[in-house]
Amino acid sequence: MIKPADCLPLERRPARRGSEGFSLIEVMIAMVILGIMLMTLISVFVYGYNVIARAKQLAAATQICQSEIERIRGLSFDALSGLSSTFTDPKMSSLINGQGVRVVEAGAGSDILKLTVSVAWTYRGRPLRKDVVTFITRMGVNKK
Repeated sequence: MIKPADCLPLERRPARRGSEGFSLIEVMIAMVILGIMLMTLISVFVYGYNVIARAKQLAAATQICQSEIERIRGLSFDALSGLSSTFTDPKMSSLINGQGVRVVEAGAGSDILKLTVSVAWTYRGRPLRKDVVTFITRMGVNKK
């Protein structure tokens, strides 16, 4: 059945409940909620980027240490005591203020040496360091 109000032109029809649209308060509340969600999402992305950047630097430092140990494995046991305490690597240029340090210490006997290879660098103003330690005997690396 057709009601008399339905026959009126659109601009003169009485408004039905719920068809008025959104009020200014509802729009403002929705914008605040959306803003909070976006701020949270952006902070998660920034944190994730920093974690990835630090992991890349740590992986580069580990690779530099391992390549230096592999280079030292090719030396004779007696030549180890004559090593300088610092070293350089072309990959170290990817680290800010990157420095390589080697420390050779005599072990329990004269036939065992403890080799520590370290890479130190700066990340966001904080000093970071990666150490790799191995033992070298007269018979070879990590042999008893």
